[in-house]
Amino acid sequence: MLTEMDLKILNILKIRHLITKSELIMQLNREGINGNLANIEKLTDMGYVERVESLGTCLVITQKGMRILEE
Repeated sequence: MLTEMDLKILNILKIRHLITKSELIMQLNREGINGNLANIEKLTDMGYVERVESLGTCLVITQKGMRILEE
C-alpha cells in the first residue's frame, strides 16, 4: 500500500521526468512535506522508481510507477 508521501513522490517524478534525490527532497520541503529517503528507497525496491546515470545519479519513474498512478 502506498502512502500519501509515496504518491506525492511519484507525481513529482511524473512531472519532472528526471530529478536528483537532493532536488526531490528540496521540492518536497517546499511543499511542506518532510522529505524522507526511506520512501524513495521503498519505491525503488517496489520497482516504481529507478536510478539512472545522467550527469550524476538521478531518479526516474518507471512504467510500473506510471500505471500505479493511473489506478
